[in-house]
Amino acid sequence: MEGVEVTAENDLNGRHFNYVAFHNPPFEIFTRGPNGTFNYTGSSKMIALWLAEKFNYTIEKLKSHSSQLIKLWKRKLGTHEAAFYQLMNDKTSYEQFFVGLKNIDGITPCFYLTMDRVERFDFTTFIWSEGFRLVVPRSGEESRLFAFIGPFQPMVWMSIFISLLFTVAAMKFFEWFYNHHLFKKNEVSSIEKSPNNQPNNGQEEDMNPLQNRQKAKSKGSLGSHIIYVINTMTNQGGREVNSRLSFRVLAGVWVLCAMVLVNSYTGIVTSSLTTPKMKPSIDSFEDLVASKGTGIVLRSDTAMGVQILEATSGIYKVLADQARSHPDRIVNDPFKLSAKLETGHFAYPFMNTFTVFFVSAQYKKEGKCRFKVSKPLPVTTGYYSMLYKKGTSYTKTISRGLMDLYESGIVRFWVKQLPTIPKADECFANDKRRVVSRPAPIQLTDLTSAFLILGIGIGLATLAFLLETIYAKWKQNV
Repeated sequence: MEGVEVTAENDLNGRHFNYVAFHNPPFEIFTRGPNGTFNYTGSSKMIALWLAEKFNYTIEKLKSHSSQLIKLWKRKLGTHEAAFYQLMNDKTSYEQFFVGLKNIDGITPCFYLTMDRVERFDFTTFIWSEGFRLVVPRSGEESRLFAFIGPFQPMVWMSIFISLLFTVAAMKFFEWFYNHHLFKKNEVSSIEKSPNNQPNNGQEEDMNPLQNRQKAKSKGSLGSHIIYVINTMTNQGGREVNSRLSFRVLAGVWVLCAMVLVNSYTGIVTSSLTTPKMKPSIDSFEDLVASKGTGIVLRSDTAMGVQILEATSGIYKVLADQARSHPDRIVNDPFKLSAKLETGHFAYPFMNTFTVFFVSAQYKKEGKCRFKVSKPLPVTTGYYSMLYKKGTSYTKTISRGLMDLYESGIVRFWVKQLPTIPKADECFANDKRRVVSRPAPIQLTDLTSAFLILGIGIGLATLAFLLETIYAKWKQNV
């Protein structure tokens, strides 16, 4: 802020300021102490103390938890609007002397500037800027219940089924042609060449035992063809009884096709058992809308929440309608927000630092990475300033100090080194690096689909056995 002069009007030496502060993790953290006291830590406190030391004034931070009246404001207006109300309205004599409230000069947490806030308050130059991300539940592994179907798409399964039917039908046709045409000609030739030149009187089958065996095998041979085709598909092997060239060519082509299909299928199933396949992760608003198990939760007193809730079209409108259809998903308190997110069923769009804080805090609490941060959202970078009472004469002076502080890089160092953000490097590693082959043996849950197939087969076999038994007894009584 060039041209700012330290005159008697804006000289802060010896002055006293009352600030209101509230729980706003990770920048402002209130922890409850003994006898109803609170311990206040965070980067906003450091900024306020730095300004007080630089301009030689004193400050008093008034907690937004300090009286029943303020708690009532918070429940009615929300955390942010309750702080705004205290800053805009001077306290009455009754509130000052009997309730213990004091007039407020500023708010320690920094705010994203909106037109509404600019009209209601004086604001300083920005002291912090960053983009927005989503904090979302980490995607789990996909169910292996139908892992035996997953390797192929429906069209592939349909093609395999049609190919199987075609192969069996071709084998049956070849067999029918040989038995009813080729064998019949051989029978006629054998009769004509008999020594006595006499008909066999129906005994030709006895005179040609090879044909007799061949015809006997042809009865019910459809089942043998089906079993042969299925055996090759399941890597069980088998042999086709007919040794004619056409059968050999057909069987060879089928075995070659089955080899490609079986190896492809086996490779994909093996890979799915040894390397977990994760559900699609949520990295954008579009992914969030498409997700069936994760909904959005919004704070109605933040700039991002207001922007989404007031949208009249586009993806914001879809998200707003989703939130409004479940009123409990619109909150105005950081504690309610944390309780919602900890259920693992919601996503929340906010500053990148908050998303990192929440993921790290949950890792410290539970010892595992239940949450993750999304890719940067296509939202304008947020610039955050301190707010003071409208019409004050010292805002420019404080802006000059904040500009010096911002240019020094100390604020970013304070935020990066906040003790309120635990270390959780494991939760921010590249997801592709996290998906590795398992060192542990394959578990029973991994093979649920195989045992499901076995159970269905045993059930069908038992049903067939009962039907056969009932049919046999019915035949005996007829």
